[in-house]
This record gives sequence, structure tokens and C-alpha cells, in this order.
Amino acid sequence: MEKGKVYLVGAGPGDPGLLTVKGLWCIRHADVIIYDYLASNALLNEADENAELIYAGKRAGHHHMPQNEIQELLLEKAFEGKSVVRLKGGDPFIFGRGGEEALVLKMAEIPFEIVPGVSSAYSVPAYAGIPVTHRGMAAQVHFITGHEQPEESTVDYEVLAKSGGTLVFLMGIQRMAEIQSSLVKYGKDEATPAAVITNGTTGNQKVVTGTLGTIVNDAKMAGMHPPGILVVGQVAELSDILDWQREQPLRGKRILLTGTRDLVRKQHSSFLQAGAEPIDVSLIYTEPAKESALKEIIEEISDFSWIVFTSSRGVSLFFDTLKSYDIDYRQTDQLKFAVVGSGTAETLKDYGFLADYMPESYTSEALAQGLTMNVSSDEKIMIFRAKEGSQAINRCFDEKGLTYTDVPAYETRTDWRKKDILDRALKGVDYITFASGSAVRAFTEMAGEIENCPPILCIGPVTAGMAEEAGLKVFATAEEYTIDGLTDCLCQLNIKE
Repeated sequence: MEKGKVYLVGAGPGDPGLLTVKGLWCIRHADVIIYDYLASNALLNEADENAELIYAGKRAGHHHMPQNEIQELLLEKAFEGKSVVRLKGGDPFIFGRGGEEALVLKMAEIPFEIVPGVSSAYSVPAYAGIPVTHRGMAAQVHFITGHEQPEESTVDYEVLAKSGGTLVFLMGIQRMAEIQSSLVKYGKDEATPAAVITNGTTGNQKVVTGTLGTIVNDAKMAGMHPPGILVVGQVAELSDILDWQREQPLRGKRILLTGTRDLVRKQHSSFLQAGAEPIDVSLIYTEPAKESALKEIIEEISDFSWIVFTSSRGVSLFFDTLKSYDIDYRQTDQLKFAVVGSGTAETLKDYGFLADYMPESYTSEALAQGLTMNVSSDEKIMIFRAKEGSQAINRCFDEKGLTYTDVPAYETRTDWRKKDILDRALKGVDYITFASGSAVRAFTEMAGEIENCPPILCIGPVTAGMAEEAGLKVFATAEEYTIDGLTDCLCQLNIKE
């Protein structure tokens, strides 16, 4: 078998928006992704639905998988002929042991590429309002590992103490007291401004400022824990002045998103604009019906007067099926389109069609009831939707004696690869959102009973009802049953808090 290829990809400091375009391409095309603790869930959510996800789990003081095992795993998967992404926090070549992994691959004659990432060394201070260089304050910057014991380190603290620039100690919290005493020992002024930043660029980011003489105690009093960065230098005093994230309504809130990947992407954008940190964990995915079944129903499209879409996925699958069988869109010119809500209507619009009917209340029941007032008895309706779709539409059409064909165009399935990712994500989120009953089912199957479950927000009453039936306590339900409505709901709750 031909050897595969390994991509050593820098995932950036935590904010998924800081991933490079090439890094995203690698993730989307990988057969296997071996990821670290610091790799954002939103990046893993971009993986192909068939990709294997393996947690290496390296974290300060808690190594889930030893480095030699990670390197052996890279070789094993590459020798299987697979495209492998080694997803590492920050940049793989800045205190990321990427060089060691690259050397192992080189010795085994495995093709590899280095995909640099945005390093936490400068991006985390930037998110805290600290420029690591600044005219008149710092003309140089030093990046130092904070892992090593100062007395055993090869780092020259005497030189650093006399430096007039900025000192950035990566993973510097555990050894902060030793770092402080070593700098002071060699003459660094205790009045030098300093800052500690934990969970940088994420919704959990925390910043404490002080001086070199006080920062250890300041950080301790604030309950700062790894992972984090210590910044020493005049630029640290700019943190409060240049804090550019203050005005966002959901700043500091971490929101777990649980729907399909396409839906989560839309939610991510909405919550991000409000300042939250969206945690993307798509617990469900859709699997189209057999091609033969879809082809058969599509070929009969001219027999129908109306087509009903209850999701954006149904819209895209319908038109993609037409395209795959070279069916001209103009053959649908006799069709009228009914959609469940504004999101589905927007997807339909993307294909060049406007909805002929959309209910004021975005539920399947409202859609069915409203549509019965717009359809004549001689018109035939196609319901193009998920296999597990609500039977409210069927009951309503049956009562009115309407002629319809219910097409189970796709099936929603639970993505069990995400169980470990979900377990990890639940430990640090402020809210959980559900936009469908399928996501509720997947969540309860994977998570089981949860102590101190974060507050749950639902997109509408139907989803909220399913969550409560599953034993979950719903904290709030959006007044407008849309993605933006869910964001607005949380913003209002946050204002009240």
C-alpha cells in the first residue's frame, strides 16, 4: 500500500477563527485527526463525517497519551495509506514538539507538511489588549518556555532580567514563583508591569495585571490555573486601556452547539457576533436515502403541485438530487414551495426560488394548518424531509383529505465519534442549545445523566417539549424560533443577570 501523508497543523491559540485557510483545508480532507487538548471543538467539527478522531489529550500536568505513542500512531496511520492531520495548539514549531514529530516522520520516509499556526505567544496577549512590541515601550520580545525549573533551565535569566523588551513565558503559571524570583534575583525591577492570561482567546479568557513583585499573589488570589501565559514588561500596563472586547453582550459566555454541522455553522456565526465563544459539537448528521429511491421520486416531480420543506437540509438535498441526475430546474416551474421558517426560506432563495408559503409560527403544525388553507383538493403535495419528521403534518393533511406523498429523503443519525469531545466540552460551558429534537436525543444518549447540567436553551416549544420529555430541565425558549432568535434570547437573559 502507498504511504499516506502527515500534516502537522497549528490549530492556533483557541479561537477557531484564527485557524489558517490551509489548516482548515487539511482538517476537512483528513482521514485521521490526532488532536490535543487545546484544539478547538469548532475545528474538529469541520472534519469529514467519515474521519477518525483521536484525542492525544496533552495538557499541563495531565498527559493522556505519551509523546512516543503519539509518534507511533502517526507512523501507523500513515503506513495505512491515510491522510493524517496532527492538530496541535498554537504553532507546531513553537514549544509544540512539532520538530520531534517531523524528525520521526523524516526517518520513516513518510511524506509530511508543516502548516504553521497563529502562536499563543503574541495572539493571547493581543486578545488581552497587550501588544508584545510597542513604540517607546518595547523594541524587542523574548518567548520563553515556562515549563522548566529556573535552576535547571538553559534559559539565561540574567540576560532576560537586563532586557528592556517584553518577556512572554508560555505555559508559565506553574513555575511563576520561580520565574519571578529568578528575574528579581538578577536585577529585574519589581515594579515592572506584569500580566497573567489564562484560556487566552476563548470565552473563558481571564486576565490579571499587576507588577513583577505582586503578580504571583495577584494570580493566586484570582484563582488562575493553567493553561496560561505570563507577560513581563512595560506593555502589560496597556491591557486595561486596550481591552477591545468589553462591549460585546455575551462576552465570556461559552455556548455548546449541538445540531448538524450546517446548522451549527450558522449558530456559530450568530453567537460569535454577540461576543460569545461558540463550542461546536455536532452530535448529529444526516444520511440521504438510497439514490434509487430519491431518483424515482424526483422523476415524478411533474405530478406534484406543492413541495413542503421542513429544514434547510431538505432543500439542499432536493436541488442537489435534481442536479446529480441532470434534471433541469425549469422542470419544477409548476411547483409551489412551502417552508417551515425563515432559515429554510433563505436556503431555498440560495437556489433561486422564493417560498410561496411560510407560517408566522415556525413549527411543523403551523406549517400544515396554514398550508391547508392554500391548497386545493386536486393539488398533490410532496413532503420532502427527514425520515423521523413530525407526524403533525400527516395528521393535519389526513383530516383535510389532502393528497400527499411523504418522502423520507434523509435520516438523522447520532455521531458517536463526538462522545469524548462532548464529555470534554461539558466541563466548561455556560449554556447548552438545542435546535431540534434529534439533537436532544443524541445528547441524552451520549451524555447520560449529568450532575449540575448547564442551563439549556431551546429554539422553540416543540424542541423544548422533547427536551423535557427526555428528563432535561429547559432554562429558556426563544420567542422567535430562529437561530438569531436563540441568540437574542440569551442576550436578554444575560442583560437580566
